[in-house]
Amino acid sequence: MFKPTSARDRINYGEVLMPPVGYKLEHAIGTTYSLDLETLTAVAIALGLIEDTDSELISNPISMLSALQKISDRIIVFCEAGQIKLPSKPNALCLTLEKMVVPVSVPYDKKIKRFPAFHPKTWLLEYSNEEGKKKYRFVVMSRNMTFDHSWDVACALDGDTSSLGEVSAEPIVEFLKFLKKQLNKDLVNFTRQNSDIAYMIKTISHVNFQVEDGFSECVIMPLGIGSGSYDMAANWLFTENFHELVVMSPFLTGSVIAGFNNPGKTLTGTTRTLITRRSELPKIADGKASNFDVYVMKDDIIDGESSISDGEEQFEQESGKQDIHAKIYVRRKYNTTDLYLGSMNASYAAINSNVEMMLRLRTKNSLLNGEKFLDDIMGDDREGKKNPFELVSLDDIDEIDETSVQDSVEQLIKKICRIKMSARVEANSGKFDVRVSAEINCKMDGVVIRPLRSNKESELLPDMEFNSLEMLQLSEFYVVSATIDDCTLDRVIMIPTSGIPEGRDAEIIKNVIKTKNQFIEYVAFILGDDYVQSFLENKKSSGEFGEWEQNSAMPAVYEKMLKTSVSDPERLGEIQYITKAIEEEEIIPPEFREMYEVFCNTLGIKQV
Repeated sequence: MFKPTSARDRINYGEVLMPPVGYKLEHAIGTTYSLDLETLTAVAIALGLIEDTDSELISNPISMLSALQKISDRIIVFCEAGQIKLPSKPNALCLTLEKMVVPVSVPYDKKIKRFPAFHPKTWLLEYSNEEGKKKYRFVVMSRNMTFDHSWDVACALDGDTSSLGEVSAEPIVEFLKFLKKQLNKDLVNFTRQNSDIAYMIKTISHVNFQVEDGFSECVIMPLGIGSGSYDMAANWLFTENFHELVVMSPFLTGSVIAGFNNPGKTLTGTTRTLITRRSELPKIADGKASNFDVYVMKDDIIDGESSISDGEEQFEQESGKQDIHAKIYVRRKYNTTDLYLGSMNASYAAINSNVEMMLRLRTKNSLLNGEKFLDDIMGDDREGKKNPFELVSLDDIDEIDETSVQDSVEQLIKKICRIKMSARVEANSGKFDVRVSAEINCKMDGVVIRPLRSNKESELLPDMEFNSLEMLQLSEFYVVSATIDDCTLDRVIMIPTSGIPEGRDAEIIKNVIKTKNQFIEYVAFILGDDYVQSFLENKKSSGEFGEWEQNSAMPAVYEKMLKTSVSDPERLGEIQYITKAIEEEEIIPPEFREMYEVFCNTLGIKQV
């Protein structure tokens, strides 16, 4: 079940989202703490073109345009405000992602003296087939929407409205109601997002989800969402005794581990195991984990990875590392084992303040317990070379002050994201001026802001101007740079921006499709995945697409259009997106427009 070396147990991020055979995506609502816009593009390719997230198509702007055009109006992704990673080279296609993204700012919590995190990692997906039958999938995971290679966990529940299910969807409904309240009415895409979530709230209440084989019970646990929250602190995981407990958590609070360590939780033969990151060990020094066997990942397993912060945890600016990122709790009492997995770290904030999502799955001791779980992830020989983890001693580790300059910068960015800001675009002699207003009384020291695709920047002031911008530098994405001492963090934020010209989307298309060859390539992606593959092979064999013979390409495209008109006529309607935006005959030949019009008239495709 949890063997990292087993192909059966390993999950590809794209695969878990892809529609079942014969189905296509209708709606997708995702949540994440940190968001990499390039990863979101990969997700769009997985859902729009039914390709893996690590497919080579991610580097092809034509495929990216095709995927984004196809499903950008079907996806909504909620993330922690101020945790959108700045792309290394933000291209024009990044601007189309603003349709999908909703930053969430959880109010300040006086008890923990900081801003709680919006920390759930979930997907709710609706698929349909040609007969109109619907299928649904709810995915709970520990992985953020980034390219991080750390060890994560995921569980997918499938369901429909026609069969009996063992899992109540009511907690999902409550979670969706909370998400609906987080929508920003001032952002351009509010109306569509609000409508989609309202639809899913109404629909999902009638869906029956099935629990995986071997489990007798599954409970969905949303945390931190108000009246619909699950009270995790009162769950028997934290209040009752046990025979076995395994905690896998990359980030810790000492008091939480001390609670598990309490001798009052002990029964005959009780065992406790903690798997965490080496950097967390000082937090559990001074006897807080005296009854635990504590493991960390071996240094030779850990590779360098870039990452951004994860909730209350510190920002790993220079280079993060491959390590555990899964949040798993295995608790056995007598013959009953409860498996908890999802986004909740073993930290006070995660349990009591953050917005999180967890699953509890119940099974028998004979199928899963702490020892079986450890055998899966470590192997039978705990001290062997094949075990990726090693037992550590806490004797020589000192407690540390958990605050840092980086944490202070994180909190500063959270404050910035909670400042009410708005922007207005004004045309000016063929270019555009953007005026940004922030509800602050004076300059905020150490903070600089700029549009995502422009180097023109300003200190954070009550009123700011960015003048003489090109159309493709206009969006609701902005970059904020915050500095304290010698620590600087760059993040993408969203500011409601009015006056963005309607023609901007057409300019994005023109920025990607500049030649007849690129237009043919786009049509190839629209016409189907089998054609995409052969097309790319032709492109590779010729070195570059520019060498591919147009005269032989167009008849092949017409032939494929004819076949598609019979097998999947809706695909042809998607080509309008490009033919409306591009007027140049050197890119779209007149004969193609004539042929396309014939297809549309014959098939009854409405041309808008």
